[in-house]
Amino acid sequence: MLDMKYDNRRITEMPRSREKQTIKDKVLSVFKDKADKTFLRKDIINLVVSAYPGTHPGSIIPSDYCYNSINKDPASFKLHLFESFGDGTFNCLGSNYTYSGDIYWKTLKVGQWKQGKPQ
Repeated sequence: MLDMKYDNRRITEMPRSREKQTIKDKVLSVFKDKADKTFLRKDIINLVVSAYPGTHPGSIIPSDYCYNSINKDPASFKLHLFESFGDGTFNCLGSNYTYSGDIYWKTLKVGQWKQGKPQ
């Protein structure tokens, strides 16, 4: 599996043992080939837990991996894979998507993306 290093919004791949994978690594691994598909929150969690038995379902928070939402958790807004529709439904865009759109914290607009760069 891969150890993901984030530097200036680029992902560098390094070998990492399956036992030491972070939740981010697991989510990225499961959804790397699922762009342009829509998932319910529970389905995202179930796919990761199925691929990585023993992973605590409560540790998988799909909104932490959204282009268009941010929360107070420091892990939030570090890896972007999904666009949230706000109703527990997420579209998988992939980690290198050139996203343009607003960024929300709860219902408050706090920023936006323009051509793949947060403003």
